[in-house]
Order: sequence, then C-alpha cells, then structure tokens
Amino acid sequence: MIAKISTGSDPKGLAAYLHGPGKATPHSYRNEAGRLIAGGTVIAGSVQVTAKNPTRWGRDFERAAATNARVGKPVWHCSLRCAPGDRTLTDTEFADIAQTVAERLRFAEHPWVAVRHDDDHIHIAVSRVDFQGAVWKNSNDRWKVVEVMREVEHQHGLTEVASPERARGRQASSGEQRQAVRTGKVPQRDGLREIVTAARDIAAGQGAEAFEAALAANPITRVQMRRNVASTGRMNGYSFNLPGYNDAAGEPIWLPASKLDRRLSWSQLETVLTGPRPDRLAAEETVPRKRLERAAVWEERRREAGEEQFQTARWDQARAVVGEVAGQIRAEPSADTKWKQVKQALTSQKADDQRHAAVVNTANAVLSGHPRQVRDMLAAQEQRRKPWTPEQKRQYAAAKAQAERAATAKDAAKWTEVAGGGYSRDVRGVNLRLWVAEDGAWSLTSKKDPDRQVVSGRADTVAQAQAAAAARAKKQVEAIWGRLPQEQRTEQAGKTIRRAAADLTPTKPAEVKPPARRQGPATPPPTQGYRPPRHDRGRDSGMGL
Repeated sequence: MIAKISTGSDPKGLAAYLHGPGKATPHSYRNEAGRLIAGGTVIAGSVQVTAKNPTRWGRDFERAAATNARVGKPVWHCSLRCAPGDRTLTDTEFADIAQTVAERLRFAEHPWVAVRHDDDHIHIAVSRVDFQGAVWKNSNDRWKVVEVMREVEHQHGLTEVASPERARGRQASSGEQRQAVRTGKVPQRDGLREIVTAARDIAAGQGAEAFEAALAANPITRVQMRRNVASTGRMNGYSFNLPGYNDAAGEPIWLPASKLDRRLSWSQLETVLTGPRPDRLAAEETVPRKRLERAAVWEERRREAGEEQFQTARWDQARAVVGEVAGQIRAEPSADTKWKQVKQALTSQKADDQRHAAVVNTANAVLSGHPRQVRDMLAAQEQRRKPWTPEQKRQYAAAKAQAERAATAKDAAKWTEVAGGGYSRDVRGVNLRLWVAEDGAWSLTSKKDPDRQVVSGRADTVAQAQAAAAARAKKQVEAIWGRLPQEQRTEQAGKTIRRAAADLTPTKPAEVKPPARRQGPATPPPTQGYRPPRHDRGRDSGMGL
C-alpha cells in the first residue's frame, strides 16, 4: 500500500475537493452492491456527517483549528492507495485500515475522517487541533505510516510495497502520468531512469567517458546529456533529456540524475564508475579455446565476449521495462474517456432506478386491494385488542417499578451525606453547591462562599427536596450561560455548561418492553384463490364487499 502525506491550512477546500466530481479524473467507485458512487463518501472517522451535507467535517475542522491559532497548518492529509494488481477492497476493509492508521499514529481522539472516491484508494483528513486546542504531534509521520502499511498489507493480503528507504527510484508525478496517458508517450522520468541505469551498469569500473559513450550508443532512444559543473570546476553530476520532452516555451526539460534515482547521484555514480571493474567472463562452451591458444589470451576473449553478452542482455532488459511502461500507458483510458464512461454509467443507473420504482409502485397498487392483505391487517388489529394476562400485568408493573427505583438510586448517589445531618452536591465546572436538610429544606449557595445563598425552598421529603434543588440549579446554570458575554462563550465553556445541565437532569428510567399479547387462533386460510371483482352491474347485483 502506498501512502502520500501532506499538510495544509484549508480544511473546507480539502473537503470540497474530496467530495467533488474530480479534476483530472472522476471521483467514482462501485460499492459492494455494485452501485456506482459519484463523489467522495465518508466511510470512517470521529466526526458526524450526513448524506445531504457530506462536507460538514470541513467546518468542524475549521472550528477546531480556531481554538489554537498558533498552529499554522492544522490539517494533516494522507492518501492510501493499493498497489497495482491488488484486489478491490470493500468500504468496510478500507474503514478498518483507516481506523488502524488512526490508532497507530494516535490521532483517533482528534477530529478525522476517511473519504473514499475511487476503487483503489482513500483519503484520511485529520485536524491536528482538537476542539479543546490540544495539538496532535505528527513528527516522523512518514516513517510511522510505513510501519502501519506493512501491518495492513499482511492483514488484508495486499502487495508489500517497497519502503521509501528501499524504493529509491523517483516515481513520475500525477501530472506526468496524466500527460503520458494523454500523449501516449512514456514519462521522461521513467524512460531515462532505465536507460541511464543500464548505461551505468555497463560502464561500471571504466570511468565517466565509458558511461557517456554507453549512453550515447544505447539502442533504445537518443538521450541528450550535459555535465553539471560548478564554478570551481567541481563535477556535480549529470542532467538528461529525451527529445520531444519540452516545456511550454519549447525549451528542453532537463532532469538531474538524482531526480531519476538516488543511486544515480554523482556521489554514488562516481563510486560505481571509478570502482573495480566487474569480471564478466563468458561461459567456456560459448567461447571454446583454440588449439595451442594461451590461457591469458583465451581468458581475455571470454572477458570481451562476456562484456558483449552482458551489454546486450542489459539493454534488452531496459527495453523490456520501458516497453512494459508504454503498454500500461496505452491500456490506461484517458481522463476524457473515464468521464464519458462514468456519465454513461450514472445515466444508465438512474434509468434502472426509475424503472424499478415504477414496477414497485405498480405492484403495490395491484396488491393493495388483495383480500389476504386486508385479512392479515384485521387479524393483527384483533391481536392488539386482546388483554394481557394477570401475570403479564404483574411482571410489567414490577419491571417498571424496578427501572424507576434504579433511576432514583442513580440520582441519589450524586448526593453526599453531610456530617450532622443533610446532604450536599457540587455542580461540576460551575460555582454552585446544593444543600438539602433532613426536614426537606433546600438551598443553592456558592462553592467559594457557602454563606452566600442564591435561592432556597422547602419540600415534604428529602427526595422531593433533592429533585427540586436539582431542577432549580439547572435553571441557574442556564441563566449563567445566558448572562455570559459573547466573547467568553467558547467551545470549552459551552461544553462545561452542557455537561452540568445534563448532570442535573433527572435520570430517565430504562425503557421496559411491554409483554407480548396472548396468541389467538390462527386465521384459517382462504378456501379459494383471489378473484377480481365483477364488473357487470345488473339491477340485483353490485360490487361485492
């Protein structure tokens, strides 16, 4: 699996792109049911979205980022793409992968979403700042995500993609790939990488001149080359260009060797070219020894033949790789073709849905007058009218009473018994304390100054006094929020007020499911099949009821 990471500061723009129709290629894929889904779909995450407003998470990310203005790039974006040849994963499998990444990289508690808009990849967007202003540290994320990819590949049976430290070949950019599909030409980066690497292998141990000669004599295509020499005269490496690869101004696009492959940087290329020359001896049977030929002469002939065999085989190998890339490009449909295919599929899918809806409506209209449906409806209505047995009534009443007692006990557990008699209760996050005496008197005071009384009252019992004090405290908390200046109404303050109000709300008893009604005798099946009503309207005959 291939991961690509970036950071940014525009969450709403990222949401608009991920859920949009696409730019170079259409954002579409088929789900497990075979339906074509156009636009991005959220398949996992920690923020809530709706089908009508899938980009809502962009605003949530923006609100979270506003709690810590010191973070310049609060959005972390990672695309996860399956390797070519991997099977198509389901939404559930991609969601599991996204959740694994969130847990391993430790941003699961932050706002994040996973968006799928293609068959082979998803996008993970994370707000590095949560709603309380805490920041997720994404240091060394590019190496951490590689470890997670190895785990995911093993779990889901995917192709293991080489890690960055092993995959030193620079891949063609998405723009280069789109241009290659549009023009039918191999990306210059891919073609040069194979040709230059083959020339290096052939000229190993023979110096820079032999490397340049091998490159000029390559049988695949003509390569333009220039040396990169500093003003001090120090050699810094090579740059290459293939004919026909020019910029908008018509100037050749020169690619440094290190941008093709890290192993082609001058420090490493010079080591290969000036190092020991590989001993490439041809097999004895391919170069038989002549009669009376000296051993040294025969060995030199075998070495020359081995060099020729290696050179031919190496160029054939490079030609095969370039040809394979060209075949993949020719097989890849262009962006225009993809757009056309998606539009046709969506149009066909919409027509199928309309035909299916018409068939369902027609069937419902035909079956709505069927006597069996009427009979079943009347039987269900009669079943609902049947009374409960005395035992069912007792069990239902006992279950409801138990649920109410459990709710009352939960509320009572929030009060602390005071030495000397009475009970007290603190409102978490708010400067408010509740008092209830044994005689039913209750009052609300300040935590910091218990002598400052806010309001008081009296009830018949302690339980009623506790309920009255909690209800009055809830109104007081809501009044505190109403008096709070607008600039102080932060997300944290709102969360504290909501938590306090929820804690003061009486616990609702658990729902008790009513017992099932007694089963009556089954309705006998009709003796005759359904017959449509007669349409002859004689004087003594009419529509049967």
